[in-house]
Amino acid sequence: MPMNRAKFHFDNTYASMDMLFGPYVLYQIGDLSCEPGYQTFEHVQAVFEITYVLAGTGTFYVDERTYDMEKGDLLITRKGERHNIISSENDPLRYFYLGFDFQEPIRSEHVFQLKCFFEQSGEVKVSNGRSVQEAFMKVLSEFISDDILSNLLIEAYMHEIICGVYRIFSRRYYRSYLLSGSNNADEKLVYDVINYIDVNLESMENLSALSRAFGYSYTHIAQKFSALTGESLKAYHTKRRFEKANEYLREGYSITRVAELMGFKSIHAFSRAYKKYMGIAPREYKKQEEESRKASAASTEKDRS
Repeated sequence: MPMNRAKFHFDNTYASMDMLFGPYVLYQIGDLSCEPGYQTFEHVQAVFEITYVLAGTGTFYVDERTYDMEKGDLLITRKGERHNIISSENDPLRYFYLGFDFQEPIRSEHVFQLKCFFEQSGEVKVSNGRSVQEAFMKVLSEFISDDILSNLLIEAYMHEIICGVYRIFSRRYYRSYLLSGSNNADEKLVYDVINYIDVNLESMENLSALSRAFGYSYTHIAQKFSALTGESLKAYHTKRRFEKANEYLREGYSITRVAELMGFKSIHAFSRAYKKYMGIAPREYKKQEEESRKASAASTEKDRS
């Protein structure tokens, strides 16, 4: 088995306290594309680390716990934890990672809250970490660009990643900006419900979670939602679920995996519900999208030649 080898390894490592970006001390950031069977050496974490799996599968070890990781998964390792990674032989990992600490003394209440979150024990893995992917790609690009604005942007993208991870793990929903400028309580409730559904689409077991999140009965929330939007709460939730399913299908996810991500008990239940709502089977939609991409690629190639 190949050990400690990688096809491509972009890595910036800093051993001193000189790499300060706002409230953060950056120790390590990188993009690692593994060879089959790649294995890191077991080590004790000196700083906090965020790992996002971009592709492939593998096993991550944190102390005595084992986590099977795949595309879209996000994992936190904390100071003092023993950590190791073994990539799959058949479907090698590619992952982004960020090793950091908080600059002392902490002067911001918000940064102190982030530090408390990363220090606490608890859940370390989630399967819906895709929202941090773009920020990782942007911050890595800034290390390559290295122009007069790069340090400023690196700080901004680090903040986006760290805050994004906090939100994903704590399952906080986004308070929306009210375009109307209204302070109407019903409007604020409905806008917040919309954002809660959008952010927690994959982790919500059912719409009754809204009652626990907002402290109102489901009937009250549904009535306010329908009165303001002209659409039933159930219809909006269903629409967003299948929009998300289509997004995954376009990205190449298998129908079985999409069914799992969207909370269906089986691929058959998902396929029936999908066809009833969309009018075509998910495999047909997937095929149409693949053919459309091929046609677009062929057209682009023709234009170039």
